[in-house]
Amino acid sequence: MPIVPGGRAARVRSSALVAACSVGYLALAAAVCFYVLPVGWGVDGIELLVAQCAVVAFGAGAVAWTAISIRRHARRRGMLAAIARDAGWTYRDDVSDWIWGGSLDEQIERTGRTARDHLDARRSPVPFDSAEHTYVVGHGEGSTIHSIRSVRIPLPAEAPRITLRSRAGRGALSTLPRRPRRAAQLRLEGDFSDVFELSVPSGYETGALYVLTPDLMATLMDASSDLDLEVVDSSLYVYFPALDLTDADQLARFVTVVAALHDRFGRRTQLYRDDNAPALDAAAYRRSGDMLAASARVVDSRVRIWPVVVAVLTPLAPLVVAIVVTRLV
Repeated sequence: MPIVPGGRAARVRSSALVAACSVGYLALAAAVCFYVLPVGWGVDGIELLVAQCAVVAFGAGAVAWTAISIRRHARRRGMLAAIARDAGWTYRDDVSDWIWGGSLDEQIERTGRTARDHLDARRSPVPFDSAEHTYVVGHGEGSTIHSIRSVRIPLPAEAPRITLRSRAGRGALSTLPRRPRRAAQLRLEGDFSDVFELSVPSGYETGALYVLTPDLMATLMDASSDLDLEVVDSSLYVYFPALDLTDADQLARFVTVVAALHDRFGRRTQLYRDDNAPALDAAAYRRSGDMLAASARVVDSRVRIWPVVVAVLTPLAPLVVAIVVTRLV
């Protein structure tokens, strides 16, 4: 049964949050109007009245904007819950404590990421689950915040790690701290390598070509040329930009892409076998993780230098500006 956070409980939570914001600003405004302005700054007369009115007006505007944002967000979540219920999926408000897998979990610390608005369709004819991830890359003043919608599609068998980064350069894999080394990149004939940067583990170029047949590459270019994807063990991860799935057009494209990728990747990985995987006794039970060699699971990567440079130089920017201004004066 889908978990729906909407309804009376959601309205009560959003109303309580608005009330808390209002009370908090009321206390702050009272301190400013009746202590900071007349006592701390010595404002009196008509100037004090004007300043007090300005503080109250600013607070009213801020509280109104906060209330509208909170209610809009609650309404959007209620709509997502309704969409999930109608489709036979399960909706969860927050799954930040889940292990998601893929490059996002590998490169971003758990304290630096959240996962919300989870749609669970793993029991549907086209199984997948999806969440909106917000994560922080870097530390301190040079850090950046990114929001994406990640989709996790189960595959019928394990396959070597395959990373497909859209050359549009706006996908999740372009924002993470590490990126595959040039030596791990595999360039294919035709237009595919102009659309995607393909990276595979060393020695698994043939395995990647077994999965990425011409018909699958055509599907990728037609349906997902602006998206980043990666195959990790027995899952396909697809990284969309942040989506508003309450919009009919965005939802339709989302479902269409997921269905097409599930079908094509499922066909190509179903019969894949890694010749380098450790041999098992014929009578032994094969568990998930027994089908690949360890070298098939990792793409050699490097740290992106530019975000590190930005993180180091950003705190120095005010000092540089001050020195330049001083010299000009």
